[in-house]
Amino acid sequence: DSGDIALGKTTLLAYALATPWIKWSFELAQDSAFGFEPLLGKLIGERIGRKGNAWLTTGSGNNEPLGFVTGAPVGHVAAATDALTFDEILDLEHSVDPAYRGGPKVRYQMHDQSVKALRKLKDGNGNYLWREAFVAGQPSTLLGYPVAIDENMPGMTTGALPIMFGDFRRGYLINDRLGTSVLRDPFTNKPFVNFYARKRVGGG
Repeated sequence: DSGDIALGKTTLLAYALATPWIKWSFELAQDSAFGFEPLLGKLIGERIGRKGNAWLTTGSGNNEPLGFVTGAPVGHVAAATDALTFDEILDLEHSVDPAYRGGPKVRYQMHDQSVKALRKLKDGNGNYLWREAFVAGQPSTLLGYPVAIDENMPGMTTGALPIMFGDFRRGYLINDRLGTSVLRDPFTNKPFVNFYARKRVGGG
């Protein structure tokens, strides 16, 4: 494109997310055969990760991050509300500028139920488009691109955006404020100790 480059400015605010209270029994911790501290850390990490992922996927941008689904343009509208065709997957892929289709972070992202629907798609010769991963830890692919499963993605329903495609590294920025603070409350719920964690994150 020979047009002038237009620069804009946006502010990526960081919003505080907190886990629900976790009730901790010192008696159970003392009597257990394994250490509960690693389990507590794992629970806190999972709760923060799940809530943060939900925000960064479908957040409204109002007192929470703007999720990449909420902020993304529509690349292709499927003819049906609960099914896709091979041609429609190609239309979605080619709705993205070729300059943004070749990076290492280019991928599809969708809900597991959408994955199930796509695994059934075949080309004109009856060959499945979906390719299962043959190496442990590597994602399955669709038309040569990795597929990431995100349970916070919308399903295939009317008006939803069930499948995302593009370079997520270049198209979406995350403002991850490092550090998680944990509040310990030994008084409210004796003889239990309550914990909850807080972290700040943004995106757009």
